[in-house]
Amino acid sequence: DSSGIYSWRWFMDEAGVDRPSRTIRDRKNEPGGTQVKPGNYKAELMYLDTTSSVTITVESDPRLDISPKAINDAYTASKALEKMTQVAADAVKQLVESKIATEDFSKKLKKEDEEKYKDNIKESKEMVKKIDSIVAFYIGKEDNRQGITEDPEVSVMQRMGIANWYSQSRPNGLTATENRLMQQAKDALEKALQSTNDFFTKDWVDFKTKMEAIQLLPFKETQTFSINKN
Repeated sequence: DSSGIYSWRWFMDEAGVDRPSRTIRDRKNEPGGTQVKPGNYKAELMYLDTTSSVTITVESDPRLDISPKAINDAYTASKALEKMTQVAADAVKQLVESKIATEDFSKKLKKEDEEKYKDNIKESKEMVKKIDSIVAFYIGKEDNRQGITEDPEVSVMQRMGIANWYSQSRPNGLTATENRLMQQAKDALEKALQSTNDFFTKDWVDFKTKMEAIQLLPFKETQTFSINKN
């Protein structure tokens, strides 16, 4: 600011990952991630040619009796969920990009000759609906209703949120309950990724081929997704 005094805060967490979103956003700030374990950490701030560093000691809350196993279990679970979250974010981003490309193409067809290309425009609308249905696997259906509403389908991100909450709240480490919730989240993600991969290797390829036969468009190359990728 104009006073020349700046403050910096660290919330005792590591760098985080992206989250799935229906919109394409440019990240301005680094997202927060997994809480660090107790220990010594070096913070280093740089401005032009000036560098300043300080050692920060992180300790467990002395009011709570948290075992080392609980700390390690919570950390490991959080990192696993972060990895899954990033894969989900990458998959949803590709779906959203494909939806935007489809909608833009449909607008061009309408502008060119709506009657001539009515079948292609209709097919584009169906493709958008199909993409929305796959995105819903990850982050739920888009709901503009007011008041208290509930989606009976549990999304991938909801399962991850539940697994994360339970895994971070156990003072003695993960139990069978948390392990089951983690597995359910992983299974849900793998199912969503399979639907996504099937869509891009079949439906999207067929649709893109038809549309490119009308007019070449800058469709992006797609990839497949897996939790086990490095």
